[in-house]
Amino acid sequence: MTSSAAASESSALAPPIAAGTALPAGYKVDSARTIIFGTNESWTGRLSYSTASSADEVFDFLHKEMPNFGWSEVTAMRSDPSVFTFNSASTGRTATITIARSVALKNTKVDMVVATSNAGAKP
Repeated sequence: MTSSAAASESSALAPPIAAGTALPAGYKVDSARTIIFGTNESWTGRLSYSTASSADEVFDFLHKEMPNFGWSEVTAMRSDPSVFTFNSASTGRTATITIARSVALKNTKVDMVVATSNAGAKP
């Protein structure tokens, strides 16, 4: 999976609200679990999607590509489920991403929760 393939796939399939995040090629939004507030690169909420890529492929993809969208990795734990936390200083948001294998459906489920962040805020 390449970032250029993902970018072209994302632009074709992604709702504009997912702007500013890395999304793997061939992902499918789970509209029943997705709730987004705002637009462009200031959206917050939960973006849920599935992909035919393995959980390890999605983990590696996000680890490599999220920084290209201005996100800094804070924590990462590869397990089942795998979990990432990223911060975006430019947009003042934090993203927590959970990646889980779905053996029954033979796909990978991803939940990306994006919220405003107090990181770096002074009391």
